[in-house]
Amino acid sequence: MKKLAFGLAALAAGLLTSSAAHAASFSVNFCPAANSCPANVTEASLTFTENLATANDLNDYTLDLKIVGGAGNPLYIDQVSFTIDSADNVTGAGGYEAKPTLTAAPGGIGNWSVFYDNINNGSGCSSDTGNSKEVCAQSGVALNSGNGALTNGTNVWSFVVDLADDVAKLGVGSAVNLRAAFVNANGGNGGILSPGGGSLGTTTGQQTTTGQETTSGTTVPEPALLSMLGIGLAGAAYRGRRRS
Repeated sequence: MKKLAFGLAALAAGLLTSSAAHAASFSVNFCPAANSCPANVTEASLTFTENLATANDLNDYTLDLKIVGGAGNPLYIDQVSFTIDSADNVTGAGGYEAKPTLTAAPGGIGNWSVFYDNINNGSGCSSDTGNSKEVCAQSGVALNSGNGALTNGTNVWSFVVDLADDVAKLGVGSAVNLRAAFVNANGGNGGILSPGGGSLGTTTGQQTTTGQETTSGTTVPEPALLSMLGIGLAGAAYRGRRRS
C-alpha cells in the first residue's frame, strides 16, 4: 500500500505539473515619451496576454489598453484605438477572426461602441470603415454628456482579440500602435495622441495557466485533474480492501 500511495502521489504531481502553462504577456508604453502625449497623461500602454483557455485557437489574446492621467486639460478621453501591424485586414484572412469586443471599459462597456475605424482629427468613429485596419472604441452620449471618460485617473479598456490563424503570433518586436482622442473642459478638441507605433516587449509579473488557476501565488488544481486523482485514490482504496 505504501508503494501504491507513493505512486499515486507521483502521478498527481505529474498531472499538475504537466498541465501548467504560462501565458506570455507583451506590452508597450507610449507616454510620456511620445511628442503627442498630453502634458497630463503619464501612461498610454497596450498589454497583450495570450488566452490559453482557447486550446484549439492559439492566436487569441486579452488586450488591456491603459491610459493614466492627471488633472487639467484635456479633461476627457472620447475615443481610443489600437492597431496590430501584422493584422492587415479587418474580419477575415490576414486580419481578425471576429471583431474585437470589450469586456471592461470606463463607465461600463455599455457606454462604448467598437468599430473598425480610425481616429481622425477628433471626428467620431461610428461605422466599420476599415480605415487603417484600426480598432476604435467610441464613447456614447450617456458618459459625461458624450465627452467620454475623465482623463484624471486610471482608465482601462479590456478587449478580446482573436487574430486569424494566418496572422503572425504576437511577441517581442511585434509592431503595434495606440491612439486616443481627447476633449477639453469646454467641449472642444483636446488633441489626438498618435505616437506612430512601437514594438512590444516582454511583461513580467503576469501569468495565467491552463489546467490550474493561479490566485495570490497559490496554484489550485483544475476540477478535471482533481476528478482523475479522486478516481485513482478510490480505486486504490477498493483494491486495498480486497487484499485485506
